[in-house]
Amino acid sequence: MNQRYKGLTLAVVGACFWGASGTVIQFLAPVFIIIYSSLRSKMWPRRIDAISIVVAVVGTFILATGGRFDQLALSPLACFWGLIAAFSEAINTVLPGKLFKKYGPIPIIGAAMLVAGIAFLPIYFTQPMPKLAPVDVWVIVYIIIGGTLLAYIMYLSSVQYIEPSTVGMLGAFEPLIATILSVSLLHADFGPMDMFGGFLIIVATFMQLMPSRNPIKKNDE
Repeated sequence: MNQRYKGLTLAVVGACFWGASGTVIQFLAPVFIIIYSSLRSKMWPRRIDAISIVVAVVGTFILATGGRFDQLALSPLACFWGLIAAFSEAINTVLPGKLFKKYGPIPIIGAAMLVAGIAFLPIYFTQPMPKLAPVDVWVIVYIIIGGTLLAYIMYLSSVQYIEPSTVGMLGAFEPLIATILSVSLLHADFGPMDMFGGFLIIVATFMQLMPSRNPIKKNDE
């Protein structure tokens, strides 16, 4: 086996081993969003928000691991970067709200991606350029436009219409949709535990639509 395929095998094994753990840890972002929103508004979070986050986290855990705790083997470094990813996603959701209201989401997201692209541009000159087939080019174009640009515009634009905590919680649909696409396109297995995890995520979404029975009380009351 040549070095190229050894590296590819290592990457696939690493993704299989750490992917579930990273998914679960990264989904702590809605928890950070709720904490930030509560501190900023000086109000306790709605009970339904806290419950829905727990339900969605459990659903994501089941989808990512099949309900097996042994799939969450974490090194300190993996835990650190997972928490950084969750914290960064929370900041990405709540920070640009005022900028969106003033300038609109498209200029802000475009400028952010331009700066990020320039920051990573040196990597282009230090890594060998892979040989791409025409279908590979089209897949990359879709990832850039559909999976990144349009996805971020729609995701962050929703902050103008619904609460950031709800926006973050709806991110639980990402592993659910990934699982559905894996089953339909890649013929992956989809067992009872996967169905249960997807059901919990859908339930958590509808819980966000439920009105609170009791009025929200301020922390100092």
